[in-house]
Amino acid sequence: MNWMNIADQDEKHFLKMVIEYNEKASRQYRMLSTPFYNRDWMEEVLNRYHLLTQLESYTFLGGYEYAERQVLAFGYEETYMECPIRASKITVKTGIGKPLSHRDFLGALLGLGIKRETIGDIIPTDFGAYVIVQEEMSDFIGTYLTGIGRYQKITVEEITFEEMQIESPKTKAVTGTVPSLRVDAIFALAFGVSRSEVVKLLEQERGKVNGMSVRGSQLMKVGDTGTLRGYGKMRLSAINGYTKKERMHLTIEKFI
Repeated sequence: MNWMNIADQDEKHFLKMVIEYNEKASRQYRMLSTPFYNRDWMEEVLNRYHLLTQLESYTFLGGYEYAERQVLAFGYEETYMECPIRASKITVKTGIGKPLSHRDFLGALLGLGIKRETIGDIIPTDFGAYVIVQEEMSDFIGTYLTGIGRYQKITVEEITFEEMQIESPKTKAVTGTVPSLRVDAIFALAFGVSRSEVVKLLEQERGKVNGMSVRGSQLMKVGDTGTLRGYGKMRLSAINGYTKKERMHLTIEKFI
């Protein structure tokens, strides 16, 4: 690995950690896991530097099937090792009949001095939220999290992943044609905004593909996931053919 060719410090730090943990887990016969990252971002970085095929024994863990934030664990054997992440159920009595937001829970957790990298997905619910955290943070949260904002009537309990009742994400199919697989063209189709507006938002770093900030001129491929802050999330599902003018027929999965 030529580290001089990697300008992004987050990518460099992650790759060095992956190489170190992969080697240690294999040599010392123990399990090691990274902090939480966006799963798409991790895979994009590992594939870009051709590292994924070099790893010996690894698995992504996020607590449930659709987890966005996950850890990368090395040497993890589910049959006899404790999972390095935990699930907490936070019940909040607000008295207002309105669920609290992701921001409410994240703010309360960070207010305890917890680092963001130790927190996985936060899934708001009617009763409060499910929170995925690194193993060592579970007891800490259960002891010291005594309120969410101004709401002090809360309970925190560790539960199994099987006890989490999380619905599959709802999506709808968006179809149309684009002149190319450029990010700005696909985002414009997916989110129903003009390409010029998409370009402005991307320049403000409000759009990402596979967890990475992108330019409008970059290309997407089938399976890529994109987000545009304020507009939502999408996945490029299929290229269904071409028109007579060589425009591509696309199917896009938009999360709702």
